[in-house]
Amino acid sequence: MAIRQKCLYCGEPVSASGYCTSCKLSQSFLKKAVNTSAYHYNVGLERAKARDLTGAEESLKTSLRYNKMNIRSRNLLGLIYYETGEVVPALSQWVMSVNYQPEKNPAVRYLKELRDDPKELERASEVARQFNQALEHAKQHSFDLALIPLRKALSLNINFVKGHLLMALIYTQMNRKGVARKHLSRVLSIDRNNVRAQRILREMGEKEESITRLAEQGDDVAEELFSYYGVETPDGSRPARKIDPVSPVGKRSSRMKRFKEASKAKVSNVYMLVGILIGVLILFFLLRPGIKRSAEDDANAQETSYLKELSARNAEIAGLQLSVDEANKKVEQVKREKDALDNKVTSLNAQIEALRAQIAAGGAAILPEKTTEEKTEDSTAETTFNESIQGDAGDQTVTDGDQPESGEGTTPRRGITASEIEAMAEQE
Repeated sequence: MAIRQKCLYCGEPVSASGYCTSCKLSQSFLKKAVNTSAYHYNVGLERAKARDLTGAEESLKTSLRYNKMNIRSRNLLGLIYYETGEVVPALSQWVMSVNYQPEKNPAVRYLKELRDDPKELERASEVARQFNQALEHAKQHSFDLALIPLRKALSLNINFVKGHLLMALIYTQMNRKGVARKHLSRVLSIDRNNVRAQRILREMGEKEESITRLAEQGDDVAEELFSYYGVETPDGSRPARKIDPVSPVGKRSSRMKRFKEASKAKVSNVYMLVGILIGVLILFFLLRPGIKRSAEDDANAQETSYLKELSARNAEIAGLQLSVDEANKKVEQVKREKDALDNKVTSLNAQIEALRAQIAAGGAAILPEKTTEEKTEDSTAETTFNESIQGDAGDQTVTDGDQPESGEGTTPRRGITASEIEAMAEQE
């Protein structure tokens, strides 16, 4: 009995017509897609060996677009992400690769080694956090503050391509093109044909020959992409590893290697502490003028408010002093008027005493004051008497012999009352 062909996509049996009995896909079409995916994987592998990581990434993504279950393309894409400092995308590619093929898959070992080294994941998380913080400061044009977390991120992962690119952009904005050129050279040593780095260099005025020379110079200080993991063998059984010459003192050399790694870790910790200290000092010196200026502004504003309040109080005191002076003038004027009235009253009292004495000497007596009715009757009688005298003045002439005697038909002489004297004094 002939063995029936299985579908390349779902694994179900294929009919004699060449179509899958389950997914109904044409096997010839699937074979073309698989071959195209393998072709782009080979292109991506050659570009990765030539350190053209940008081109390799594009080829591998195209390969996965034709065949998403191409384990080699997915694993190599994860290695490229890991080399450029992007750990999270690398983990996502390796996890998908393990889900598609749990057995005989190099991604299992990649994930196991990362899981056994939790500090690596913490370091990747810290790099991402510091980079995001630096990016926020750079968007606000706070370049000095953006450099502090960015330096820390690059100290944790020297191959972080995005960090070097952001550092180059910041130094370009600060007109420090020499430092920016060094970071771009580091990017080109990791990824020879990085489009962003080349564009920044062209904007800085660099020529193509200079860009190529920077990429070649960076190869001397760049680490190999597959120094540990390597690439898969053609059968996909295990990844190729870098083979070192066997040393007769292998154990001793391994111990020395671990000792050197520990020494490097200590030195890196010292460098990190020194960097933190320098960053704190830089932050202090950057913030000190602003704090001092703010304190001076507050002191000046407080002094101005005090001066305004003092001037207002002085104006109020001056107004009160004027009111007091006017009141004193009024008091003095009233006092003078009172003295004048007292003098006048004294003078009038003296005149009254003189009149009383004169009246006493002439035999006249001061009669008691009359009531209102008596005063009215006297005034009426006096008016009548005056009218009769004036009416008879034309007919008769009174002589001394014709004057009537005292008490005979004449009005008796009336004395001066005290109220009349006082009225005369007031008229005076």
